[in-house]
Parts: sequence; C-alpha cells; structure tokens
Amino acid sequence: MLLFAVAGGQVSRSFAADAQNCPQAIRALVSDVEANTIENPKALRKYKYLNFVKALVSGKLSNNTPFVRVIPTDACNLKCSYCFQRSDDPFQMSKEQFKSYLEKAKEHRIGMMTFLGGEPMTWKHLDYAIAEASRAKVITDITTNGTLLNADSIDRLGRAGLDFLNISVDGLTKTEVSSKTSIVANQEIITQLRLAKEKYGMRYRMNSVIYKKNFDQVKALIEFSKEQDIPISLGFVVPHSHGDHIADPGMYFTEQDSALLDEIINYVVAKKRAGYPIIDPEEYFTGMRKFVKKEDFWKCNYPTRFGWINITPRGEIRSCTKKMDVLPGFTFLGLTKEKIGDLKRTLDPMVKSCNKNCYSNCAFDSYFYRT
Repeated sequence: MLLFAVAGGQVSRSFAADAQNCPQAIRALVSDVEANTIENPKALRKYKYLNFVKALVSGKLSNNTPFVRVIPTDACNLKCSYCFQRSDDPFQMSKEQFKSYLEKAKEHRIGMMTFLGGEPMTWKHLDYAIAEASRAKVITDITTNGTLLNADSIDRLGRAGLDFLNISVDGLTKTEVSSKTSIVANQEIITQLRLAKEKYGMRYRMNSVIYKKNFDQVKALIEFSKEQDIPISLGFVVPHSHGDHIADPGMYFTEQDSALLDEIINYVVAKKRAGYPIIDPEEYFTGMRKFVKKEDFWKCNYPTRFGWINITPRGEIRSCTKKMDVLPGFTFLGLTKEKIGDLKRTLDPMVKSCNKNCYSNCAFDSYFYRT
C-alpha cells in the first residue's frame, strides 16, 4: 500500500506514519517524496508571478539577478550532432551546492530559475531543486530532451511545482542528427502532460530546430503542434566556433540556399498567421535572410538583460548558455551588486563580438520583445 502510494505520487499523513515501521530505504523514499511535493502548486503560482514582477522591477533599477539559469550538469544522455551544449564531464551539482546558490539568488531578488544542461533530468536533485525554488515563490522551468519523461517523472515535476516544461523534439521519427521524439512518439506522454497541466498548472511546449535537410520534418511538427494544441518554438541551426563535436557543415544555410530559405520562411510565417501555435515572432524567421548575409541587424542582449546569470555545475559563471565557457574571476556565490556590474561590463564586448555569428531564437526573441 505504501509503495503504491509513492509510485502514484500521493503522500498522506497516514502513509508517512506507516513509514515508521518500514525499512530505512522506504522511509527515505517517502521522506524525499514529501520534501519534493508542493501542497498546492496552482494556488502558489499567483504569488510566484507577483514575485516575478517585483524581481523585474528590481533588476531594472539595480544590479540584481531576477533571472538565474542553473546548469547542474553539462553531461547529456544523447549526442545530437548539431548540439554543442554538452560535454563528457560527469560532474553534477550537489544538493548542498544548489541550496547555497538558491539562498544567494534570493539575496539578489530572483524571480525565475531555469534548469538547463546537458540534460537536467539526469540530475538526481532536480525535483528537490524545483520544490525549493517553488517554496521561495520563484518561477521554474526546464529544457529537456524528453527521453526521461514518463508518467512518474511528469507527475513528480508537477508536484514539485514546475511552471514551464520545454521539450526538445526534432522530428516525428528519429532523424539523422537527433533521436529526440519523445512527445510525438508516445501518446501517453501527451496524456500525462495534459493531466499535469490540469492538476498542477504545469505548462509545456516543444522546441525544435530548422536546418537545411529537415524541412519535411519541420512541416510535420508544425502540423502536429496544431493538432495537439502544443506551442512550438523553432530555431535555425547555425555554426558554432567551439567544442569538439562540430556538426556536419552541410546542414547550415548559406546565401546560396536563398530559394530553400524562402520556401521555409514563407511556410512558417503563413502557418503562424493562420493561427498555428508558433511562439517565435515572424521577424525571427524573415531575419534569417539577413543573417546568412552577415548583416548587422539585431543586438543580442542575452547574457546582460536585467540580470541573467548562468551558473555552471561547479558554481562558476558562464557567459552564455550557447557557450561552454567559464568567466575567470567570477563565481555565483561571490557575486555582489558591484560584481554584477563588473560582470555586465565584461560581457558587453563579448556579446558584440559573437552577435553576427549567432542566431539563437531564444536570444532573438528576448531582443525583439525587449525582455
């Protein structure tokens, strides 16, 4: 009876009392489930949004960090050929480290915490971290490749108070560059996501990529997003200048691909105008024509806007989630308002130097919407 209750995600006082007579391992399991369960995630959400607004105002008026990205591990259980946000370093952030980072983030008026990787769902403390952030009235979201999503893990995320779940999906079937198909290959996952949204208020969406060889997959995913009423974010794959897993150059768009680009852009924009749940603005897609010509037409504010801070597994500061770097002289626990000012001044010339070589849709969207 106790094991059924834990597996089903329901923990009551009676079950907790029963645990007194159970083996130590089961008592520990019950304790973890209780610790990682928020009593009423839906009711808490309005307080999170109120705190978020206060954090935004504070971030604009002073050197605070309303947005924090926690990267608990750089390791990933997939090796998608286009992806450079991973390494073979197995190190994971400890629970104690996270607790200290959350306390520091609260000092700097945090409003939102994002969990990235690598693959964040391989981190054994993820449920705990989300629950602790939720108790601090901090909005939480994660980006995952979806391979570890199932009825149990989705329910655990919902119970912990997760607000936004971003699932990377690169095709209705496995592609030559990626095997991320979880949400489209398994109807049960969609059912569980809908249940979690209804029960806990947890929202979800798909993230996908556009490269030179996957237009048919993109069209199928866009249709799928409409049929299933799942918002989708689409980003062009562009070259990167670091890492030891460089993708096939043949997947990148160049000026010589103008006819194919026009076909893709016109299709996506038409679907967006027809009411398909495509998140990114039209300007992101039409701007790709300028990007391949290396025109200077947008200003990335990704790492500097109102206090975005990226924390590596070891508590260092990463200049951008699109890079696998560490900024010397900065640690998250060492941040003061003065240090945050120094950090922004350090990042500014770095952003200007890489702007023309990057076309991240999340960075562009933030620039476009001035967030």
